[in-house]
Amino acid sequence: MLFRNSRIRAFFLFFAVVYLGIFYFFYLRYVPLVTPFQIILIPILFIVFVLTMTNVRWGILFFIFAFPLINNLPYFFGITEPIPHAPTALVLFLAFFAGWLVHSVFSKSEISFEHPIFKPLILFSLLIFVSGIITFLRYANFYPFLSDYIYELITNVNGVTAGGAIMSVVFFSLNYLTGFAFFFILLNTVESREFIKKIGIVLCSSTFISLCFGLVQHFKYAQLGNNPISISQGLINATFKDALSFGAYIAIVAPLILGILFYSKKTARVFPFVVLILSLYMIFFTGSKSGLLCLVLSLLIFMALGIKIVFDLMKSKFIPLRKMVIPLFVGIILIVTVIFSFTMFKEEIGTSRTFSRFKYTVTQSSFSAMLKGRADTLWKMASHMIEDYPLTGVGVGSYIIDSANYSKMYQVPIGTPESAENYFLQVGSELGLVGIVLILWVFWEILKQGRRSYLKIPSSDKNKFILIGAIAGVISYFVNIQFHTYIGSCEIKYTFWLLVALIFCLGNSEEKKEKEGEAFFGRNFKIFAGILIVLFTGAHLWNSTHSLSLKSRTEQLGLVQDFGFYQLEKTEDGREFRWTRSYGGVTIKVEKPVIEIPLLASHPDIMKHPVKVKIFLVKGLFKQKKLLDEITLNQSMWKIYEYSIPEEVNQEAILLLKVSRTWNPQKTLGTPDPRNLGVAIGKVQFKENMGKE
Repeated sequence: MLFRNSRIRAFFLFFAVVYLGIFYFFYLRYVPLVTPFQIILIPILFIVFVLTMTNVRWGILFFIFAFPLINNLPYFFGITEPIPHAPTALVLFLAFFAGWLVHSVFSKSEISFEHPIFKPLILFSLLIFVSGIITFLRYANFYPFLSDYIYELITNVNGVTAGGAIMSVVFFSLNYLTGFAFFFILLNTVESREFIKKIGIVLCSSTFISLCFGLVQHFKYAQLGNNPISISQGLINATFKDALSFGAYIAIVAPLILGILFYSKKTARVFPFVVLILSLYMIFFTGSKSGLLCLVLSLLIFMALGIKIVFDLMKSKFIPLRKMVIPLFVGIILIVTVIFSFTMFKEEIGTSRTFSRFKYTVTQSSFSAMLKGRADTLWKMASHMIEDYPLTGVGVGSYIIDSANYSKMYQVPIGTPESAENYFLQVGSELGLVGIVLILWVFWEILKQGRRSYLKIPSSDKNKFILIGAIAGVISYFVNIQFHTYIGSCEIKYTFWLLVALIFCLGNSEEKKEKEGEAFFGRNFKIFAGILIVLFTGAHLWNSTHSLSLKSRTEQLGLVQDFGFYQLEKTEDGREFRWTRSYGGVTIKVEKPVIEIPLLASHPDIMKHPVKVKIFLVKGLFKQKKLLDEITLNQSMWKIYEYSIPEEVNQEAILLLKVSRTWNPQKTLGTPDPRNLGVAIGKVQFKENMGKE
C-alpha cells in the first residue's frame, strides 16, 4: 500500500518539528558536552543531516561510510566506559533520520509498506514504544501523576538510580527502533543495483580504514582510541565500541566483502581482497571466540552457496566453461593466500587471545561449562522474568536493572551484566512471549526473502555473489546472538539491517505488490493489532503500578531510598554532613515525636539572595507527601530546625529537601569543585519534646 505525499506531508512536518525538539534534549542529556569531542562530532552530524536532507542517497552513503568509524571517538577525549553516554553511531543515525524527515516533508516520493515483513516489524515497534513509555514512567515514579519531579530514586539492589534506569530504557528502545528505521529507509530508497554497488564500495572503504586503525593499535599504540576493558585484556577494538563488537562486525561483513570480490572485475578485485585478508587477520586480536566461530561459519556458507552457483553455471548450456575460469582462479588464489598467511603468522595467531579462548572453549568440558555458566545465571534470570511476566516481560531496557533484583531473590550471583547474552531471552525478558513471537516472525520473513531472492537471481548474474555474502553474514549474526546481544553496540545492528536490506533489494521485482500492501492494512489485521496492543498496554501498566513498581521493589527488596546527595563529609570539629543537589532525599525511621534537622547554606551571595528550602516528609514513595516547613536561609551558618511528627513514630519515611537554587564552587570561586551544591544537612536526630530536653 502506498501513502501519497498529499496525505502524509502534514504528518511529516509535525513529526519533524517534534523529533528535532526531542533530539535536541536527547543530545544535551546523553551526549558528552566535551569541547574537543564536540568539535569533531558536530561537523560529522551536520554533514549527514545536510546530505540526507538534500539527497537521501547521498545521506545513506555517508552514513554507511561513517557509522563503523566513529564509535571509539569518545575514548580519545577521556570519555571512558564508566561514564555512561549515548553510542556515537546512535547519535549519527538520529542526525541522519532528522535529515530524512526534513527531506520527506518536501519530497514527492512515496513510501511503501508493501512487504509482509512490515507486519511483525510495525507490531514489534509498537510494543517497544508502549513498553518504553510505561517503563520510563515506572522508573520516573509516574511523574507527573504521582511524583512531582523525576527524582534519582534507587531502582535495584546494586544502587542504580532512576536516571540510569531511564537511560537504559531510552538506549535499548532506540537500539531496536533505529535499526528498523534504517531498514525501512533503505528499502524505500535503494531501487537500482548500481546504487547497491556504491554501497559495497563505501562499506569496503570504511571497513578498510577501521582495519588499518586496528593494525596501528595492534602493532604500535594499543591504548589509542581503546576502552579500559579492552586495554586491560590486551584486545583490539579498532573504531568500534569494544573488541567484541569489532569481532562481530568482521564476522558479519567478511562474507559480503568476499561477495564483492567475486562481483568485481579484474584489478578492482584487489581492494576487497586486501580488506578480506586484513579481516581474517584482525579477528584473532578481538578476543571474540563467537566472532571467530561465526566468521568460519559464514565463510563456509558462502563457499557452499558459491560452489552451487559454479555447478549451476557448468550445467547451463548457455554459459561456456571458459567464463568460469576467472572465478575459479580467484577462489584458488584466495585459498592459497589465506593458507600462506596463516602459515606465516602461525605463532602470532596461535598465541592470540581470540584463538586461545576459542581453542579452550571448543573442548567439550569447557563448552559445557560456558553454556552452564550462562544457563545458571544470565539465562536463568531472563527465564524467571518471562515466567513472572509472560505477556509483557519486565519492560524494554529493564533486564540489566531487574537482573540484580532477581539475583538477590534467587541467591544467584551474576555481577552487573550488560544483557542476557542471548537475543531471544533478552527480548522475552523485556517484552514477554509476545515479543519473542514477533521477533521470530521478523527473522522468519528475512529467511523467506533470502530464499526468494536466491531463487530469483540467476546464477549468471554476478549480483548473486553479493546476495550470498549478505545471506551468509545474516546467518552469522543469527548464530552470534545466541551468545551475545550487542544491545549497546548500535553499529552492529545497523550492519545487520544493511545486509538484510541488500537481501530484500536484490530480490525486489519491478512490479509493486499492491495485494500484499492491501493485506497489511486489512481490517482483520487492524483488529488483531489493536487488541494485541491494548492487552499488552493494560497488562504492562498493571504490572508497573503493582509488583514492578518502585514502591513494591523498595518494600520487597529492602531498598534504602537515599538520593540527591553527594558523599559524606566532616567539618573540622567532626560534624558529619552531606551536600544536596537541587534536592535530596533520605529514608529515616522516626524514633521519637520530634525531629531535629541541622542545615547550612554556603552560597557566596546568600545575604543578598537568600536560599529557600522546602522540607517534606514522604510516605509510600510519594503516595503521601507532607510539607513540614518552608524556610529561608540568609546566613552561612549551621542552624537546627525542629518539627513535631508524633503520628509518624516507629514508621519509615523519606525526608525530602528541595532547594530553590544551587551554586557551583568551580564556576563561582575557581576552586576545583565542579559540584552544584544546594544545602548541607547534618545528622538527623530525634527527641521527645520541642526545645531543650
